[in-house]
Amino acid sequence: MVISAHFRDAGPNAVKAVEELINLSVDSNIPVQISHLGSCAAVGYMKEALLIIEKAKNKGVQVDTDCYPYVAFSTSIGSAVFDDGWREKMGKSYEDIILIEEPYRGVACNSKLFHEVRKNHPDMYVVASVMNEDEVIMALKAPYMMVASDGTYNKGQGHPRGAGTFPRVLGRYVREMNEISLLDALKKMTIYPARKLGINSKGLIKETMDADIVIFDPDKIIDQASFENPAVPPLGIDYVIVNGTIAVDHNHIVASRAGRFVKKSELSR
Repeated sequence: MVISAHFRDAGPNAVKAVEELINLSVDSNIPVQISHLGSCAAVGYMKEALLIIEKAKNKGVQVDTDCYPYVAFSTSIGSAVFDDGWREKMGKSYEDIILIEEPYRGVACNSKLFHEVRKNHPDMYVVASVMNEDEVIMALKAPYMMVASDGTYNKGQGHPRGAGTFPRVLGRYVREMNEISLLDALKKMTIYPARKLGINSKGLIKETMDADIVIFDPDKIIDQASFENPAVPPLGIDYVIVNGTIAVDHNHIVASRAGRFVKKSELSR
């Protein structure tokens, strides 16, 4: 069993919220996965958050975390993250919020528009450009950090991390910026999360393992999805093989049901 949770608060309260989840793991003796650390702590508090997680892990606490490689998050404008005081917590303004659905697609908020849409269209998705890239990089480089997308779409709109997370790490942060080694990045995407979930049939390429393989060109791979067009496929991926079947051939889905359920009996915990 693993408890995977978005921690309670962001900004100045991010560190306290991380501590809360660590204590949950200690009290329950259940491994905890802290979801997308960047969107809550990469606003000036990442160093403190990582230090607390590192200290807990050194004491044997079963806590891990993940991060996606973007400096903006996306959620509905009616989300609790935008309750009173959000600008002070994040050190940002209304103009940092971009509406991404019609009739306001691509429009930056001001105070009037923000409150109007939040009241009348609470389910409308927005993009909040609030994170600091140096702190996102700091998170991605942490040895216990996993890469995760955590992306959803609403009426065809959403966060580009749904289509671009893994190619972006490999293209921007491995190849272009040289912040992470290729091997470390791949571990954070494959073997590390597989072991966290107790799925022993995935994460490595060898006999007896599931034949789930991505064939890509490390010199070309890069994300193309944007906040305006969040589902655009990446460049540089030739094939995606799922359970031994070619599922994607040069960005064309050719077998959408090649995967299989992983039974509880197959898990190591």
